[in-house]
Amino acid sequence: MAFVFQPQNVVANRDVLFYRTDQRHTSVPGVLIFDQPKAKGESFDFNRLIPPPVPDDQNLAMIPLFKLEPDPKNKGNLVPLALQRALRDDLPGNNLNIPHSGNWQEGRLPDMEKIRKVVATDYFEAFQTASPSNDALAQFDALYPFIADLRMASASRPYCRFPHDYPPQPPYDFLRMVTVQIQIAKTLNLHAVLALDAHKPDLALEDIKANFKLIAGLRQEPFLVSGLVAIGMTAINGKGAIYDGLVRHSWDDAQLADLQNELAKADFLSDYQHVLRGEVGIAIPSYDNLKSNRPRLADVFKTHDENKYQHPKPKSESWNYFPNLWADGWLDLWKVRAVNFELNAVSFVDPKARLVFPIKVDEVASAIEQRQHRWDAYAPWNILSGAAVGPIDNAVLQFSEIQVWIDEARIACALERYRLAHGAYPESLDALAPASIDELPRDIMNCQPYHYQFRPDGTYLLYSVGWNQTDDRGKVVYKKDAPMQIDYKGGDWVWPGH
Repeated sequence: MAFVFQPQNVVANRDVLFYRTDQRHTSVPGVLIFDQPKAKGESFDFNRLIPPPVPDDQNLAMIPLFKLEPDPKNKGNLVPLALQRALRDDLPGNNLNIPHSGNWQEGRLPDMEKIRKVVATDYFEAFQTASPSNDALAQFDALYPFIADLRMASASRPYCRFPHDYPPQPPYDFLRMVTVQIQIAKTLNLHAVLALDAHKPDLALEDIKANFKLIAGLRQEPFLVSGLVAIGMTAINGKGAIYDGLVRHSWDDAQLADLQNELAKADFLSDYQHVLRGEVGIAIPSYDNLKSNRPRLADVFKTHDENKYQHPKPKSESWNYFPNLWADGWLDLWKVRAVNFELNAVSFVDPKARLVFPIKVDEVASAIEQRQHRWDAYAPWNILSGAAVGPIDNAVLQFSEIQVWIDEARIACALERYRLAHGAYPESLDALAPASIDELPRDIMNCQPYHYQFRPDGTYLLYSVGWNQTDDRGKVVYKKDAPMQIDYKGGDWVWPGH
């Protein structure tokens, strides 16, 4: 059944909006439940969000590396055994532990000396012999031969669509495949960094494009976790190889144009809305299933971590029996509030206008905080509602920040193309279009041009006004309680050019 929303079918009730589909009420006065839709509108039928199938011989996800097989350590689960072996988690200094490969916002480049040392150590551990040369790229190729196969398959297969069922509950076998791709991204990124260091920019670009092919597959999926992993993989690409290659001035004009095209395919604002609609499609049957599975409902409150969106639960052991006494109407209210929250959160961004609305996010976060202090905060229907909504504001921040990075990387490629043609960076971004970039993207935080400063030493500073929508003149702000971590809610989102 499709769930339909239209603006005219909204009824205000206390601090919540309920989406009207008919006149049938639950056992809680004023609460409506979803029924057969009576008007055309936006469908939340989960099946409409599932990516279409693609031919196996054109699908990167169908190569043997990604095959799911029974887990010998945990019967009943499926895992990508070939991929796990290929990633060499058995090595003491495997790619997950190699020193940080750079950070564009801090202008920090990969520490090649440390990376070479760890690669050499792993090579000795794997083959019980010293490498015949000091070529870190050759050592890495010997450790991770799957990279060459993955690059070749990526170049010849235009699609990436991981096959799995889409039941009402999240497909956990699929999620294992999703999360392991962070490891693939780190491996590809380190190989690209080593290729740049070996003066092989064409090879590094192939690594980057293979990673983007995997990211494109994840971006189609209607799950929030898929979107967040895609963000992580994109950030790994950018913090390491892409930024490193631009700083090294490694690529020629054609390669930079190719990289620009890859970056331009990303639209993380649309992806944000896509995954939230997917969360709604999963949420509705999930909440309905809790009515007939009350022990599972008790488990929800035993296992979930407390955060600012959740009410603290009573410490009494009798809490485990309470769900058996709760009226179905309270569960309906939980469902409606949770779905309403996620539907409202869809409007936190506008992909067509390419805008993000931090003020909307902050208003909702404030309203939730205030609700925790109401007289009925511990009423069952409100406890349930408090547990139902997640940290969407953090998700909006992550999707926004990565889209800004994509925009800045595209502009940085255009700046490098201009430098190759003219011998120096331009005084203004206006000089870039259309020769170096078709059209300059605008800052998604205020729809204004990105800020650009050409410096006397020949370098530049490129930045977005960031979450606070204030021009802090390119200043990066760090967290007070963690001075080494950037506070993305304060200061500007910066790309320092060299």
